[in-house]
Amino acid sequence: MNVLIIGVNGMFGEECTRLLSRKHSISGCDLQEKLEYDADVNYCSMDITDQKALLATIANINPEIVINCAAYTDVDGSEINRELARKVNVGGVGNILKALSGSQTKLIHISTDYVFDGSQGPYDEDQPTKAVNYYGRTKLEGEELIRKSEIPWAIVRTNVLFGNTTTQKASFVRWVIDKLQRFETISVVNDQFGNPTWTYGLAEVMERIIDLNATGLFHYAGKDYVSRFEFALKIAGVFGLDPMLIRKTTTRALNQKAPRPYKAGLTCKKAEKQLKVPFYSIIESLNKMKGNA
Repeated sequence: MNVLIIGVNGMFGEECTRLLSRKHSISGCDLQEKLEYDADVNYCSMDITDQKALLATIANINPEIVINCAAYTDVDGSEINRELARKVNVGGVGNILKALSGSQTKLIHISTDYVFDGSQGPYDEDQPTKAVNYYGRTKLEGEELIRKSEIPWAIVRTNVLFGNTTTQKASFVRWVIDKLQRFETISVVNDQFGNPTWTYGLAEVMERIIDLNATGLFHYAGKDYVSRFEFALKIAGVFGLDPMLIRKTTTRALNQKAPRPYKAGLTCKKAEKQLKVPFYSIIESLNKMKGNA
């Protein structure tokens, strides 16, 4: 199939490209002038907030599937740069929907557990949403635009993505590894919970949605429900780094701009039953990352 990946230079965009290009024709777009890794991709530079450019790009590629990995994901930055967060996470989604209006092109959209308030996670697809920060609110609004559209769609919520990436963009795993390799002490919260998700597993979800022509809302995340502190300890263990350099702290002590959901994370029985995708533990995922590093 002819698949367009928007946000193709990001960590998940790269993983998605590498897996899907085995049996699909991949086009990709992102803000950068060129594709930042070696892959068989028909690439163009494009900003999803530029409606005219987006309409022209999609008309030219004429994809059967669009996977939207693009988002403004800086949670604290979203509190400060609200106009930009809304422009990308809501306006950008609206532009994609306008470009696909009247077609049978399916949109697969990546969303987040931050659409929940974190009071009683992990959450399934039927639980009520209530974002506690601006980033979460913009992602939720983007979801709602898609739900109201008349095109075929699938929304996949995930959380705490990690994986290998050629460009080594910022991620929690890379931050922990880099700091501990330099023997620097780090402070990690022990009161924010989720189930960290390997990007390869999430890419397999994209593949299954395409293969099965599945639609609707799905949750996909890793097997292990842990605090960020526990996640950091597992990273140190797999990569042979000193866990004594990791100190517990609290969300309140960090004084972050954006409120965080404490008990977030996702339950994934629907994806397990309907998509029959594998789920990976943190240790298994990190070991596979280490082997591919």
